[in-house]
Amino acid sequence: MTRWIAQEDQNLVTVILPRRTSSEVADFLMDCPARFLLALNARGTVIKDRWYQALIPIISPEQEILQFLLPSDEVDILMEKVVALGQLRLTGAGAVFTSPCKSLYKTDDFPTWQNGALTYPHRDVTIRFKRNLIGITATVQSAISEAVARAAIKAGAHGPTIYYCEGRGVRDRLGIFRFTQNPDKETIQVIVDEMDAEAVFEAMAAAGRLDEPGRGIIYSTEVHRGIIKLPGVTEPTRHAASIPQIIHAIDDMKGSADWRATSNLIDNEPKSGGALSFLGFGTVRNRQYLHNLVRVSCVTKRRQVDTLMEAALAAGAPGATTIFGKFVESECDVTGSGLRLNRELGAIQMILPQESAQKIVDTLKQTTEEQSLESVCLITAPVDKVLTYLG
Repeated sequence: MTRWIAQEDQNLVTVILPRRTSSEVADFLMDCPARFLLALNARGTVIKDRWYQALIPIISPEQEILQFLLPSDEVDILMEKVVALGQLRLTGAGAVFTSPCKSLYKTDDFPTWQNGALTYPHRDVTIRFKRNLIGITATVQSAISEAVARAAIKAGAHGPTIYYCEGRGVRDRLGIFRFTQNPDKETIQVIVDEMDAEAVFEAMAAAGRLDEPGRGIIYSTEVHRGIIKLPGVTEPTRHAASIPQIIHAIDDMKGSADWRATSNLIDNEPKSGGALSFLGFGTVRNRQYLHNLVRVSCVTKRRQVDTLMEAALAAGAPGATTIFGKFVESECDVTGSGLRLNRELGAIQMILPQESAQKIVDTLKQTTEEQSLESVCLITAPVDKVLTYLG
């Protein structure tokens, strides 16, 4: 019989690093009380600061995303070590941030961190994690991901992180016309200051036309704290520091990004030729947003993803995104040369109304029990704002 364990006060920690430095951080995490992490292949986004940059493809440096669950009282300790190992004080080195979980349910065979075992005698008090951050995530067709990424950078975001995923939902209901919808999609993620969130959200939504049918979805979530040092624009080396470095330095001295909020930069009622016109999007259309929703994530073995996905769709989930990655475990088998033999893992993500979220969670629990599935973890997190086609 499947035994479910509920865990409270959990956080999802995300680390984004260049491929050349991610292995050292991953090895450190596996030596900690962490018993697993999810590793995803991704790419960054960097544009050239030239008039012709819109005519050439963006630069996409290889990145790796490491995600794991951690109790709240141990988040800062581990994030400090990640900052040191990944050299995240340097501009362009990567990012680390944490987001709260609303609830977490796992089967008793799903690995978790050992609470209370992560201690270090000397803490680095000079590291100050930024607060008042917002995470913006857009899932779109691969053909328009570059346009959405460019729009985010022009609106003031760092270089977005992009990774592949599969979309399910509408396509599954089309029957013989399924070929009209490509299941391969890309997810674009940025972390911005709260004061920049609206401009970046609107720019990405406009570039992707995400209020039109079949274009995708964009949503924002709360980020507790983090350090974001991802590159976005390459500039000529005529000066000792780049504009992003200068802005970050002033933010640190001022203690927040509020100094950037002036009447010349903010227009609360955008009109044609207004605050967003310089981004190339003209008039901002009236859009119907959804607020106070829930993101339900189901993490499990890859071979079990389809079973749980079909159960969620049958229970009323309007759509879902599936992400595949490596399930890196500290207790996995190791080859003679020291390489870990990692399993493949799948993560199903759904954005749902409050009243539907618990029904989907209960359905996934019931399916896990009926099908005798192994290693299943269900995580819910609050979603502040959503834009997609509503019909």
